[in-house]
Amino acid sequence: MQNNDTKFCSFFNRELLSSADLIKIEQIQKAYKDSVCLTSVPPEILSYPHRTPLDAPCELLNLPVNLQSTRLITYFKLMPEFSALNEHDKLILIKYNIFALAFIRSVLNYDPVTDNYQEYDTDECIFAGKDLIQCFSLHQYEQTTHCINRLFYAAQNDRILVQILLLIMLFSKGSSVCIYGDEGEPLAKDILSIYHAQNIFIDLLWKYCENKFGYVKAIQIWIKLVTGSIEAILQAYNTRSNYIQNNAVAEQLVPLMKSVMLIV
Repeated sequence: MQNNDTKFCSFFNRELLSSADLIKIEQIQKAYKDSVCLTSVPPEILSYPHRTPLDAPCELLNLPVNLQSTRLITYFKLMPEFSALNEHDKLILIKYNIFALAFIRSVLNYDPVTDNYQEYDTDECIFAGKDLIQCFSLHQYEQTTHCINRLFYAAQNDRILVQILLLIMLFSKGSSVCIYGDEGEPLAKDILSIYHAQNIFIDLLWKYCENKFGYVKAIQIWIKLVTGSIEAILQAYNTRSNYIQNNAVAEQLVPLMKSVMLIV
């Protein structure tokens, strides 16, 4: 019994984050930062909001959402777990998940006090949250802002936490915006590799949360992150269904936006 108690105590007193975990966190931070530096800002954004106001769905998608999506793709390509997948599976994960992930990524740029969005640690232009009213509707603005606020406070203003969450959600095969059977998401060729990659980041995020916030609070954070991520997926689906799936809007989208809106 004494030997068992000693083993039990040493198990719970172990360091949660190993040296390999800390290296992986540094790799994630660097990949995310590099994804911003490596993605140029479209010249149209430089004239926002004076000469380039956002007052239509296609304008919001072609400028800030397209930029966010491009930076997300660059971020994922810089992670070896994603690069190791076959091309077919990488394409599916990007095409069917990226729009919902753009909602989650917005948390990293959002200021809930001013209701504005700006790329962190840059002098890029500030996008007003209320642009969503002009581009979509007051209802969609309220729903989207509630979703982003929910994730913002769930993440405890921790950028690393959200950066890891983005990777977990990327590898969530089958949790895309086509949740009502309107489009069939293709099967993965190597689903085990996708799950293995996802488990790496699930394990890392749990240990990071428990190490920083403690066991009980880590559970509370995880519940909020899961429900917030599901809400982001639903908001992506509703936005796409209610405002994007018509020919007038679809024809004006840039190629990447057409792809992630499942138009092509």
